[in-house]
Amino acid sequence: MFVPFKDRSIRAGMRVRVYRNLLKPSFFSIQAMEGPNKGKVVGYARAVGLENVTFVVSKKTWQRVVSEGVRTVFAFADGALVECLEALPAGFDERITLQPFERCYFFNRQRPQIPVTEAARGYLFGADFWGTAEPAGLDL
Repeated sequence: MFVPFKDRSIRAGMRVRVYRNLLKPSFFSIQAMEGPNKGKVVGYARAVGLENVTFVVSKKTWQRVVSEGVRTVFAFADGALVECLEALPAGFDERITLQPFERCYFFNRQRPQIPVTEAARGYLFGADFWGTAEPAGLDL
C-alpha cells in the first residue's frame, strides 16, 4: 500500500528511486525521478515492486558512514515502479542485500563475493530486494 507524502502521487511505470527509510525501517521512501515531483519524495511503502532495476551505492558517502558511523542514505534501487504492497508476494526468493559494514555493494546472499548491479524485476521488502531466479530474472 502506497502512503503519499504531501498529497504527491505516482503511477505504475514511472521511474523512481527507492531507499530504506532511516526513521521507519519497515518502510521504503519512494522518490520520483520524472514528472512534476521529480527529485522529491512522493511517498512510502512496505513493499515496492520495480522493473529494470539498477542498484547504486555512493562510495564516498558509504566511506563516511563506515568511518564516522553516520546514518545517512547512501544506496538505492532505481527502476520503473510496478506496484506498492503491504507484504512480499509469493514467488520471489533470490535475496539481494546491502550490508554496509561488510561490503560496499549489493550482493546475492548465496554469493556474497559477487556484486549485483541490476535486476529485471523484484520487490524491495524488509532488508532485501527479492527477485526471481528465472532466466529473465536477476542479472547475477
